[in-house]
Amino acid sequence: MKPTIAYTNNTKQQQNIGGRTVMPGETREVDARFVPSPALVNRGLMILFINFDSEARYFGTTKVGPGQAARVSIIHFENPNRESAGAVQDEIFVRLLDNKIDVIKPYFSELDDTELHRLAELEKVDGNRKTLLEDIETELSVRQAEREFSPAEYAKSLEAMSDEDLQVEILKAGDDSRKLDAVQNELAKRKEQEA
Repeated sequence: MKPTIAYTNNTKQQQNIGGRTVMPGETREVDARFVPSPALVNRGLMILFINFDSEARYFGTTKVGPGQAARVSIIHFENPNRESAGAVQDEIFVRLLDNKIDVIKPYFSELDDTELHRLAELEKVDGNRKTLLEDIETELSVRQAEREFSPAEYAKSLEAMSDEDLQVEILKAGDDSRKLDAVQNELAKRKEQEA
């Protein structure tokens, strides 16, 4: 079956596309392979490219060095009008999964939640490494917790901690300014109460 796409003839003349005649102002399903896709549509379809080669790859003005990842337009790889468009993303993920877990994990930060879920699906099909699947699930859980983070609830939980626990909490907060500010406010409040 041929991939089709709805095509609108915005010209004043009839157009023949893949054996179908489209009259001016009319919209018809036509073979997607024969429809020129507007550049603006193409630019909006992005994939995460990971450079597994030993040399840099260039996509227009975007340079992707060896081992680096970048979001680039799908038009560098395939026609986005095809029914199976996006398969190149799976190919990149499968290639990523050919590596050891310690090579895969640093790329988690480049992947959005949907892409992490897809990576897990592909791993279940071919590899099913439980450690990798657990790492992906942990990353997704951490992201969900960050989205649901409530500064007020966090500050309230700090009130029940000892001074030593607060020092540990500072270390756990890392560079999260919301948590650091809350811990420092709690410590300052305790100093004021002591004085």
